Amino acid sequence: MPDHVLLVEDDTALRDFLTEVLDTAGYAVTAAASLAQALPALRGDEPLGVVVTDLVMPGPGGREVLAEVRRLRPELNVVVITAFGTIESAIELVKAGAYDYLTKPFRSDELLLTVERALEESRLRREVAELARQGGDALPGFIGVSRPMQELYSLIQRVASSSVPALVQGETGTGKELVARAIHRMSGRSAFVAVNCAALPENLLESELFGHEKGAFTGADRDKAGLFETAEGGTLFLDEIGELPLSLQPKLLRALEEGEVRRVGAQRTVQVDVRIVAATNRDLEVAVRNGDFREDLYWRLAVVQVPVPTLRERPADVPLLAEHFLAGATGSGSRRSLTRAAMTALSAYEWPGNVRELRNAMERAATLAAGPEIDVADLPPRIRDRSSASVQVQESARGRIPIRELERRYILEVLRETDGNRSRAAEILGLDRKTLYRKLQEYQQDPDGDPDQD
Repeated sequence: MPDHVLLVEDDTALRDFLTEVLDTAGYAVTAAASLAQALPALRGDEPLGVVVTDLVMPGPGGREVLAEVRRLRPELNVVVITAFGTIESAIELVKAGAYDYLTKPFRSDELLLTVERALEESRLRREVAELARQGGDALPGFIGVSRPMQELYSLIQRVASSSVPALVQGETGTGKELVARAIHRMSGRSAFVAVNCAALPENLLESELFGHEKGAFTGADRDKAGLFETAEGGTLFLDEIGELPLSLQPKLLRALEEGEVRRVGAQRTVQVDVRIVAATNRDLEVAVRNGDFREDLYWRLAVVQVPVPTLRERPADVPLLAEHFLAGATGSGSRRSLTRAAMTALSAYEWPGNVRELRNAMERAATLAAGPEIDVADLPPRIRDRSSASVQVQESARGRIPIRELERRYILEVLRETDGNRSRAAEILGLDRKTLYRKLQEYQQDPDGDPDQD
């Protein structure tokens, strides 16, 4: 079944021409001369893919068309047609939720490319929602359908079936403990016991891990089992393992290799059946070279390494996570949504604090926003500033640079940042490789564009 385009254009000649262009390209077209004529299609059950509307028409114009589309069929993307003198108004509509705009006069291929992109984004949104529903049952607590997250899910499932130590590696805020808990949950082991190796002084950490006998030190007025014994038959999660004092590393190594621990002040050892999962945001190989971490302990901990992707490595997951955190922040009593401009700003930001920073941003926005919609102004200043620098519509001799040109510059910049790696660039941009190749071929014909590269 061909994709269906709803065209709203009052100019008869232009409406007929655009209908012919879209029909020739294989689209099913419903043409309307006004919002009133378009309403039956918007209210009906017939599937629509995208709406193309003129901005200025007698009576209700593009702004009213957009409002009705968002009310009746919010899943549809809207493309606005505008004359050069009303570009400012078209940009305002894009900020209000329109997908893109075309400036008259435009070429037929510009129309078709814009419609194709709008349909492609709609399809991706539906696929993401479906994958989210499928993936949520497999690994509760995880939100993400990007390729890096699918690879992580697969790795967690494989790691969980083993009992060897696992080292979870990732930047702060990526969700390393969530990964550790998923490994434990899927392993079928009993207790999950966690300790942060950076949170306790050395003397207390030793007692916490291995336990102590009564009288072993001042204040030890009774025997105490350590976390290794507490986690018997389960998983012991050692967070921030890179901060473990050098003096304790040999004792941890012995526990791993021999499967036994000795309490502080004790003469005998205790056998333990514990699966170790450690986590760090440090490069432990560098720490080993610097003498801050024992090499033999590193290789014992890193039998299986589980790298957790950063949020900037999985930009396709940002909308899902943002909506999830926003829903959690507002609760069931009220419903908040993100404007397209706000979502664009979130997607353009690099998230040095990863998922934790995104959650913080959504909670802040839900607290400070005055209305039901979260807009760019409601986001933290660092995200607003980055958004302005990334997607600012720059002045030119004619007035303003079209969105298509901004897209071209952004794609080529991402390609430069990935050293020409088109697979990596496509992942960052949220495009499939075929679409990226096509765009690069178009840019090759542009004297200002960079050449396609392998």
